[in-house]
Amino acid sequence: MTAQLYDLAKKESIIVDFYEFPGNDLLGAYYRRGNNPPVILLHKKIEHYHRLLRCIFAEELGHHYTTGFDLMAFARTDKKYIARKYEKLAIFWAVEHLMPLDKLAEAVNSGLFLTHEIAEFFDITERFAGTGIKLYFEKFGSEFLNMFRKPPHEME
Repeated sequence: MTAQLYDLAKKESIIVDFYEFPGNDLLGAYYRRGNNPPVILLHKKIEHYHRLLRCIFAEELGHHYTTGFDLMAFARTDKKYIARKYEKLAIFWAVEHLMPLDKLAEAVNSGLFLTHEIAEFFDITERFAGTGIKLYFEKFGSEFLNMFRKPPHEME
């Protein structure tokens, strides 16, 4: 499944590489300047953690598809709220790509309810699964809940 992310990056002429970021906070970065090809850097420490790599890679691709520019400039100014807004757009793109709403409904309607079950089903991290569910609920509200046939306690 990570191969699909590499295919998307290749199609968009995005350079993808692993880099040893200082510290432990930054796991990935999207960078684009002028007419140069865009670059996605992924922290070397996640290279062998398949699920985490998929989530971070998808989020960085989300920056390309939703904003198409480098957010680092906003993160270093008093306009950090702009960076947060675009960060959320990129994460939502990643959620829709790795955990599509129709497939999430199928998973829940088949009996998967716990975050770790959903994470395993989609081959993503539990944190990403939880974030995805939260973002879908924020976007669709009660309509999101109506997608599921029965609440978990009624499915036994």
